[in-house]
Amino acid sequence: MNRIKNQQSELVEKNNFEPELNEISKLLNNFKTAADEVLPVKRLIEEIKSFILFDQRFHYRVLIGTDSENQDQDVDFVSAIVVHRVGQGARYFWRRQVIAKRLELHHRLWQEALISLEISKALIKILTLEKLNFSFELHLDLGYNGKSESVIKELIALVRGYGFDVKVKPSSCAASTIADRLV
Repeated sequence: MNRIKNQQSELVEKNNFEPELNEISKLLNNFKTAADEVLPVKRLIEEIKSFILFDQRFHYRVLIGTDSENQDQDVDFVSAIVVHRVGQGARYFWRRQVIAKRLELHHRLWQEALISLEISKALIKILTLEKLNFSFELHLDLGYNGKSESVIKELIALVRGYGFDVKVKPSSCAASTIADRLV
């Protein structure tokens, strides 16, 4: 948490990521609401901001996770951004990406983590500039029991290397519940 706050402060002070805006737009564009409304980046940020600012008595958590499923010859990835008003519900936004190549489980889990990391970095940059007060967690659809156990330690280390708090099953609702239901 402290690393995120330090990163947020550094980003606000520097405010020098103008060349990255196109990349950030690509990473955050076309997320949908729960009602399937497609949002451009500016509207996505406005929705998140208004939800957080609506009642500042509460603590807010921003959670990001991705889940995937092999389809015929493709892999369907669904990423979720969850804004949790602790004790008072949440809003979520989601986006589907299809990669035209079937991937083995190990590679799919890595790709899920990498997609979530890229979305996280972009979203935190923007929300930090908006000076919103929130904590952040990256959720991985991994558990200590089952097929994903073989990569759990390395993916947790990867996410922590970026300074993000990371959650796995059963505490990774953005990936293992919301994204999982949409994939």
